[in-house]
Amino acid sequence: MRSADRLLAGLALLILAFAGWTTPTVGVAPAAPRPHLSVPPLTLPTVVRKAALASGETLAGLVGRLGMTPAELPAWLAAVGGQIDPRALPVGLVAEAVYDVHGAVKALRLTPDWRSTVVVERSGGALVGRREARPVERELVVVRGAVRSSLFDAVATAGEGDTLAVALADLFQWDIDFHREVRSGDTFAILVERIRSDGRTVGYGPVVAASYENRGKRFTAVRYAFDGGGASFYDEMGRPLRKQFLRAPLKFSRLTSRFSLARMHPILGVRLPHWGVDYGAPVGTPVMVTADGVVTYAGWRGGGGKTVEVRHAGGYVTAYLHLSRFAAGVHPGERVAQGEVVGYVGATGLATGPHVDYRITQNGKHLNPLTIGRDPAPPLPRAEEARFAAWARRVLPLLRTPGPLAGERVAALQAAAPAPFHG
Repeated sequence: MRSADRLLAGLALLILAFAGWTTPTVGVAPAAPRPHLSVPPLTLPTVVRKAALASGETLAGLVGRLGMTPAELPAWLAAVGGQIDPRALPVGLVAEAVYDVHGAVKALRLTPDWRSTVVVERSGGALVGRREARPVERELVVVRGAVRSSLFDAVATAGEGDTLAVALADLFQWDIDFHREVRSGDTFAILVERIRSDGRTVGYGPVVAASYENRGKRFTAVRYAFDGGGASFYDEMGRPLRKQFLRAPLKFSRLTSRFSLARMHPILGVRLPHWGVDYGAPVGTPVMVTADGVVTYAGWRGGGGKTVEVRHAGGYVTAYLHLSRFAAGVHPGERVAQGEVVGYVGATGLATGPHVDYRITQNGKHLNPLTIGRDPAPPLPRAEEARFAAWARRVLPLLRTPGPLAGERVAALQAAAPAPFHG
């Protein structure tokens, strides 16, 4: 019994001992939430194809090269045609087609000039076109240079484009024959608005003032307008630059044969009078009528080939021989303005190479086109003389210093200008 009692007492003590002991609790921190990874949706790169308008190419041909299907081409052309004239696009115009992920064209962009971009896009199942103005920078600058080989090279050396050389030649075309009278050492200066886009020069506004020194003689031009009319150019004395006749029917060419009473004919091999002046130029070069008048003949005339004749005031008649073709709309009875294109250089009739034979008669008598007098246009009204003189004194001195004009000076000139600078 005693051993049984002792066993029970031992068990009781063990139970009491374990009753006071508890298993320690181990704290476990809750698991940190997993970070949410944001994965952007997969985007495919935009595909853009570009093509430039080639000489003689149509808008349909250009757009077709960008991958338009024949079925969708008419709709795109119609949308573009609602914004620009497809027949008057410049060679080199760049068209861009933007494609979606399925390879279909979703937008078309064309930039016909520096002023705007034409955009056509798909919108709600239809094609919608619009014009967007291009951001440009305008600055009034003085460009100066000296001729070494040609006027084009001189302007390019001054850092400017061919269009500025043409503008300069246009200003003084009544007094300087740029085909035969330009000399190395000639100098020029032009005050003009220069237009830039994307870091490059894209165009020019109208010339404000200019000068050209040729063989020691200085010619000047100042742009001026009055009575709400169009702007014209005058020299520093207020005399109009425009004359009854241009010095030549081509902007740039080479003189290949002069007026002569006994020239050896290059084909017939006999001495015959040459009643005109030959200007050599590539086939297709535009030929301009040298004075206002009315077309009296446009057709084939024997050895002269395709010929245009124009009657002018004062009994004058000018003729343009050996043309490759006539300009659109040129026919007897058509009124033409000085500088208007009447045909294109060719070698039709008796001709050894492409040129235009330019002739002038007065009351049936042949005259030498190189020495004919050129009556000026009407002068400035007397009431405008003082105002013009003040403007000329303000702008001509600016031609002495090349480079951009400061903003405050430009603002002052614009406020006083008789005609706007912007092109």
